[in-house]
Amino acid sequence: MRNRKVIPSLIFTVAISGGFSIHDVQASSVSPSELFVNDPAQVLMVDGKDRHSNVSIRVRLDTPNRSAFDFGFIRNDGFLPITGKSRKPGDYTFAGGSIVDFALRNKGSDGLFGTDDDLIYRLSDSAGYASQHYFAAIDPARSRHPVVTESYYQNLTLNWDLNLDGLVDAHALLKIRGSKYDGIMPAPVAVSLPGASWLLGSGLAVLGVTARRRKRPA
Repeated sequence: MRNRKVIPSLIFTVAISGGFSIHDVQASSVSPSELFVNDPAQVLMVDGKDRHSNVSIRVRLDTPNRSAFDFGFIRNDGFLPITGKSRKPGDYTFAGGSIVDFALRNKGSDGLFGTDDDLIYRLSDSAGYASQHYFAAIDPARSRHPVVTESYYQNLTLNWDLNLDGLVDAHALLKIRGSKYDGIMPAPVAVSLPGASWLLGSGLAVLGVTARRRKRPA
């Protein structure tokens, strides 16, 4: 009887894990009120304990060629602009709990935004075009949606290395607008665990063999 309970218990344990885990992006604290992230990562919008249920930001973009770039984010595989030409601020409001893939867009050789030759540099791109510098920390006890257990921040600077030569080519400064308790922080990353999936499959196979053996006539 003891052995019969072990295999289902093992399978249940793996199934509960779901074959994936949530872990924090690699980050290093610059000071108690700052956080630096150098890995590709999206941004989590944290609604604070105030009268609003959303998170509003103001963005200022600074690039070498002011008319060639704008700044926005990816939604449904499309680019939505927040700013126009460089150094002109743009505003946008997100729902609390949104995970945002901010992006920098170059209009390409045809000089037009929204065409096939646009170049888009996403925060989530594995090439790692941008680093993230968070500052002006907020007490996590002030968070509401989602409730977080680590400091989140009122400001974020994105530094873009477009040709990956180690030099910063563009800056974007994001500031929370209209609330002292709303903020932003690195979003958690879901990572697949092939080993756990393999273990679950193996456990199910063993369970199937055991069941067939029980059905054989004596």
